[in-house]
Amino acid sequence: MNLAMVGISSTLVDPAQTSLREWLIAHAAPLWLEHGVDRARGGYFDQLDHRDASNACDFKRLRVTCRQIFVFATLDELGVSGARQAMDHGLAFLFGPLYHADGGFVRSVDLDGRLLDEQRDLYDLAFALFALATAYQRSGDSFFADQAFALLTFVHDRLVHPQGGFAESLPPALPRRQNPHMHLLEACLSWLPLSPERAYRDTIEAVLSLFGRHFWSDSHACLFEFFEDDWACSADPARQLFEPGHHFEWMWLLDQCRIAGFAVPVRPDALGKTAFTTGFSPQTGLPYAAVRADGTVADANCRLWTITEWLRVCAVGLAPNPTVALAHLHSFLAARRPGFWAERWDARAQCFPDENVLASSFYHILTGILPLIRQGS
Repeated sequence: MNLAMVGISSTLVDPAQTSLREWLIAHAAPLWLEHGVDRARGGYFDQLDHRDASNACDFKRLRVTCRQIFVFATLDELGVSGARQAMDHGLAFLFGPLYHADGGFVRSVDLDGRLLDEQRDLYDLAFALFALATAYQRSGDSFFADQAFALLTFVHDRLVHPQGGFAESLPPALPRRQNPHMHLLEACLSWLPLSPERAYRDTIEAVLSLFGRHFWSDSHACLFEFFEDDWACSADPARQLFEPGHHFEWMWLLDQCRIAGFAVPVRPDALGKTAFTTGFSPQTGLPYAAVRADGTVADANCRLWTITEWLRVCAVGLAPNPTVALAHLHSFLAARRPGFWAERWDARAQCFPDENVLASSFYHILTGILPLIRQGS
């Protein structure tokens, strides 16, 4: 691996806890509290301009609102001043413009909160369930527990699919994907220590069953992304692929399920073997965005979130080379404006492009670095 290819040096892996905590508390938290919260119209901005931190898009999405609720709840837990108010600000927007009177939450609104897309999307609803868990943890308000159970009931009543699992959205759409189910499992795991409701365990067991029967391919030793209505692997050759980043996410989730007492259908190290064998560039040492079932590269770029998921599985001993993962993360965090980050490594241009900074990535950064930060507390 050539670290120089990504513009970093080995000196960037110095005390991880101190450097990451400083980046988070001294730079990222105040930057996003000042510029990422729309205090005039409600909610959060989806994207910020990398040059001046101004708003850079004309919509607000449910998934970003929910991820940022988690971010500010976590910053509140870490003692950041103003983070609790920012969390409450997002919750007010969630139960205001984003709330759907027929159940669940809408997909997106404009900057003033006017409806743009009223689709109820499973991926987004999973993050709403996840956000409600963090809100309940921080506040202790039973309203959030009640709303979470109502949302899970809505998913089971309105999105359940006759072929197993849940539809992509209401109204239904194709292709079917493993990714929304993965995040639904993640959300239900977050509710296990918080709620006595059996539905959370039942949902986890249902998704684990889908993983074993459909998502994971023993013959290809990979986790496929896209499927037909009956869970057959997508007939489109362009969609017959896996993402190393999702292998990492599932490794962590399967391990968490095992710890919680669930029988897991595949050992986490099976996913790791494939990801580390065919999922990395030998030139840069960075994981690819996507790899075809035959092992050829479908997308050679590298997204920030893939690095943070790699780091997360390193933190629990499921993957090698944590110092390498940390070095790559530091390269993504070394933005011109401290507290921002690069969203992706462009494999063709061999650089980090100057692009808008996506608020949605903050969730991934936090889940990746929290184990290290908490170890140092």
